[in-house]
Amino acid sequence: MKYGRVGMFVTIVLFVATTFFSFNIYAKVAEKGSVWDIGAAEKKTLYVAHWTHTPENCPGRSADGAKMLSKFWEERKKAEEKGITILGAYVTVTEHDYFFIFEASDYGAAVEFFLPLVPSQTGKIVPVLTIDEWLKIMPK
Repeated sequence: MKYGRVGMFVTIVLFVATTFFSFNIYAKVAEKGSVWDIGAAEKKTLYVAHWTHTPENCPGRSADGAKMLSKFWEERKKAEEKGITILGAYVTVTEHDYFFIFEASDYGAAVEFFLPLVPSQTGKIVPVLTIDEWLKIMPK
């Protein structure tokens, strides 16, 4: 058995307590210690997105590419309606890199927001923790 008797006992106690006694195991908004609490309806994940392109593929080299970037950036207002909050956006002009720090409650909405960059860019979207959050859960 993977978890042994103690693990099985804890599982059964939690099941019985939550099923038959209807304990509210989720924190209320006023009680939450952080946005990472389990069950929080307002929970958002923090992400860093990195997009890059070659100098030859640079959207800034053509009017169409520049329009695409402008339109992409204007769409952030619609992204906010889908639960995405841009906390920071940066570009390394001479290195052809973009970095976005944002929060989202829906990864699919985040991917949808970045789709206009796909034809000319290579990117990744990575969930991250703040250092403070990591220190709270880091093995001691």
